[in-house]
Amino acid sequence: KVNRPWLTLVLKIGIMATVVYGTVKTADLAWGLGDIGVGLMAWLNITAILMLQKPAFIALRDYEAQKAQGLDPVFHPEKLGIKGADYWTGHQSEDNLEEERKHGGQPVYDRV
Repeated sequence: KVNRPWLTLVLKIGIMATVVYGTVKTADLAWGLGDIGVGLMAWLNITAILMLQKPAFIALRDYEAQKAQGLDPVFHPEKLGIKGADYWTGHQSEDNLEEERKHGGQPVYDRV
């Protein structure tokens, strides 16, 4: 963990300055900045979707093939050539599926 107290101080001062500036200026600037922020987030999301398109379609085809075979689909990224999906490597998918079966089909991440 990186601990930079000076950076936290700069951020706090920046936020306070923004709040003070926003209280004395018209809302036009705030709406304009909000529009720019929303536009930037939209472009980032579109870029991410385009980058994930190929692995997503590969996983979808594998899912549909497993369903057509009558199997309970299990995600194996290494078999599909998908890199960087560390959570599912090894037998994690089977372990999660077994846990779900033990708890009546409720997803592992959804239990409290």
